[in-house]
Amino acid sequence: MPAIQPSIVAASIACLLLIPCAHAAPRPTSPQAEPPLPERWQPNAEEARLLGEFENRAANISPKAQRFPSTPSAESIPKSFSPWWLRGQVQSIGKKTHRENITLEDLYMRAIRHSTQIRVFGDLPVIRETGIREAKGAFDTNAFLNSQFERTNDPVGSTLTTGGADRFQQDEWSIEAGIKKKISTGADVSLSQKIAQTRNNSIYFTPNAQSTGRLELSIIQPLIKGSGVGYNRSIIQIAKIDSEVAMSEFVRQTESHIQEIARTYWALYAARVTYLQKLRLLEETGKLANEIKARENIDAQSSQIFRAQSAVAARKADLIRSEAAIRNAQDRLAALTSDPRLLPNSGIELVPTDRLVLTGEMVDAQQAAHTALRSRPEINQAFNQLRAATIREKMSRNEVLPELNLVLKGSLGGIDGGNYFAGYAREYNTGAPGFTVGFELKYPLENNIARARLERRRLELRQQIDQLRTTVDSVLLEVKISAREVGTAYREATSKYAAVKAYSEDIESLQARRSVQPFLDPAVSALIGAEATKAANLSQTTDYIDRMLDAQDRRARAEEDFIMAASEYQVALVNLQRAKGKLLGFEGIQIMRGRDDQNLPLLYLEKGGRDGKSSRDAKSLTRNE
Repeated sequence: MPAIQPSIVAASIACLLLIPCAHAAPRPTSPQAEPPLPERWQPNAEEARLLGEFENRAANISPKAQRFPSTPSAESIPKSFSPWWLRGQVQSIGKKTHRENITLEDLYMRAIRHSTQIRVFGDLPVIRETGIREAKGAFDTNAFLNSQFERTNDPVGSTLTTGGADRFQQDEWSIEAGIKKKISTGADVSLSQKIAQTRNNSIYFTPNAQSTGRLELSIIQPLIKGSGVGYNRSIIQIAKIDSEVAMSEFVRQTESHIQEIARTYWALYAARVTYLQKLRLLEETGKLANEIKARENIDAQSSQIFRAQSAVAARKADLIRSEAAIRNAQDRLAALTSDPRLLPNSGIELVPTDRLVLTGEMVDAQQAAHTALRSRPEINQAFNQLRAATIREKMSRNEVLPELNLVLKGSLGGIDGGNYFAGYAREYNTGAPGFTVGFELKYPLENNIARARLERRRLELRQQIDQLRTTVDSVLLEVKISAREVGTAYREATSKYAAVKAYSEDIESLQARRSVQPFLDPAVSALIGAEATKAANLSQTTDYIDRMLDAQDRRARAEEDFIMAASEYQVALVNLQRAKGKLLGFEGIQIMRGRDDQNLPLLYLEKGGRDGKSSRDAKSLTRNE
């Protein structure tokens, strides 16, 4: 029989060691853009069937907003509408403050650069991705080395043991090295080389000392339970799905964060406008109170003066609350962006410079629902979790089966009386290989553990299907409400505009009437007498005070309601993009993958111009900062 060369064995060992390296993906050296969620998930046959069912439900949504016939339709707000309190909010309100103009684009850029909360969101997917590598560790190649020295000194019960000595004495030294690996079919492969030398005091042990060498290859391949590439790579597939779920969660939380920035920005805008409105109301009420106070010795009564003064005090309290709303919104924006320039500096006055969008927008709720089914991260999460539950259920079905293993072993042996490695040299050029072929069968009769686990996985699969349907129901409801809210907020804003216009004209009419209307004609005063004249003038003054204060209150409420409705309309437009799952794309924000200073994987946001929406030049923002 031809000799077996040691180089062949070494090459076989090297092949086993290099298997994992061949599948290792190269690490990116430069930042790369992550694909959006619709491109990261491709449905299988069952998922496509469910998605088709959901698409049919979305097709039943009315594309146009419906309303009752008695509900008035939306009017239009003139493009020239620019009252003083809208123009005035872009000016500094506070004194001894550092004014800083901001736009919504600026705040997005600040949050992308500085927000620790967004960094927390971005760490979740890369943390979950470590589970993929951990799952691949089950197929790692493991090298091992065992070495031992054993001395035996036992009494002898038979002369055949030693040939005369009353105690059997033996020294044995051995060393064994090799590699073990589990491959994707489920087989455990082991290749080892053992070298040993033995000395004893038996006359029958020839030669004495003996050097032995043994090369052994062992393969244990599952045939039923635990067999197959699909089963053994299921843990890796589940780890990949978990990382995709985490990526969807990153998108969801980031869109919620961006949405909250937009909501707070417009809340700051509305708070500043409301402050100016209440400041003017306080000035007008104070002017009226001073006018009544000046007539104290003519025709004004104490009750009228007290009423005017109490109205002034109430307006001061409202102004204090408005100022607190401005500062709260500023602090909220600082916390959301984590901008180091804003967090510690209470002397900065943030001045929103974006213009209100006061034109109506037609929203196709049906198309928005179709977009949401493909783009919403919650739906992507639910489908991925369903896919993971399906894999776990298939694994449990395999684990219920009997355990039947094919056992294959082959070996080469050599022996010599020389030094330690003499037996190793002879195992390749003497004799022939030995081998073993056999089967191992193992099966628990009750099999309670595997059966219970399978039932649990089936229940979890059923639960996940229901969870998917619930998620889709919630998303479609949110899309319908968001689409309806866009139209509702716009109609509400136009109605509030009409109220502002009417109440402003009412006050102007009262002021004009007051400036030209005498209290009583002198001839009439001469006829009715002084007391009656005083009573008539008092009645007119009381009526004027009541009507003017009421008119001021109504106009102030109408103006505040308008700016709140207009701000809600701006937020509703953002919420619609969030409901469709397209907020990041709409704002030109994409997820990038790179590495930090410690060469750790990193996910971060980058703002550019996507979906036709341009963004402010990042370099100009850097110069401003």
